Amino acid sequence: MFLRKYLSGMVLLICCCAVLPLPATDAEASAAFSKGLEELKEQDYIDAAEYFAEAEQLADAVDLKFRAAMQEADSYRSAGHRGKEFDALEKIIRRYPTRIGISEIVDREYAIGEAYFHGYRDPAFWSLRFIPWLTDKNRMPEVYEAALKHAPFAPAGANARLRLAVHYLSEGRNEEALKLLREVIRIYPGSESARFAMLELGNALSEMALNGDGDGKHFDEAMSIFRAYREQYPDGSENNWVTQSENNARSAYAQRLYNIAEFYHREGRNDPAGVYLLEVMRRFPDTDAAVESEKLLTKLDKTYFPEQVKPEIPPKYPEYEVLKFPQETRKLILAPENSNGRFLLPIYDLNLNKEKK
Repeated sequence: MFLRKYLSGMVLLICCCAVLPLPATDAEASAAFSKGLEELKEQDYIDAAEYFAEAEQLADAVDLKFRAAMQEADSYRSAGHRGKEFDALEKIIRRYPTRIGISEIVDREYAIGEAYFHGYRDPAFWSLRFIPWLTDKNRMPEVYEAALKHAPFAPAGANARLRLAVHYLSEGRNEEALKLLREVIRIYPGSESARFAMLELGNALSEMALNGDGDGKHFDEAMSIFRAYREQYPDGSENNWVTQSENNARSAYAQRLYNIAEFYHREGRNDPAGVYLLEVMRRFPDTDAAVESEKLLTKLDKTYFPEQVKPEIPPKYPEYEVLKFPQETRKLILAPENSNGRFLLPIYDLNLNKEKK
């Protein structure tokens, strides 16, 4: 009985060993590596990259594995497949951190992220890459996030943070976007990226203040950003827009305070209502809410006399110069809908509407 079980176990073990793959050898890896080099000479870069990936898997020697991984990334780069190249670079950073020049690898990742930013997309199917609209998703956020994780203070990190922040804002990820914009201003002061980050940050905070800002935190930060921008760039072409955004945010915040005062007034609590009304008039005298606050305060406090000289309220929208199209004499082709085609011939301008000299 025991002998039968022993023999059965040995047979089962031999069968299992027969189906298990043999351990990889450097000789097999070198053969795959050589095939990859041959494909490179034929400029068949995708097949070459696959052979190099196979060589990395088969190799035992770390040096051979590393060379195969680098050749795989270079092959995808030669093929113009940015997504596959990025995946290969991430694998190299993860598996061979002591053998690489990290700055060169990360600079290449930043360049790949910039390519995605400028409109590059991986083909959804490599064999159908000639179809321009058959593309994969935009991997810019993923690439920039990885590059910033590896080298957060690289020179290219300024634009990467700025572009990521704008992308996050478009997706409603406001807090992540604000964090990145503040980092650009703090880490790269005086740079062109910091300049645009100030505009984006001020705009985002003022928009958030318009939609509700209980403690006024977003409003206060937006105002400080706008003031700092005007101080740093007194001749900036965006200053008119900055002033307009600032006025809109101030008007919205003043209106919110006035609404609170109106609520207290309806509840019969005129003392706190008066406090809010006075704050509106003190902090935002050049807003519509200040005018309404003065009217309500006059109604609540008979001893209060309104100011005789009131500041001018700035316009809510920018003013543009209206220009007319220049009048020119040209041949006209009239095609009324129900003309049966009789007005399709050119009709010359007879100068009937011009003033006689």
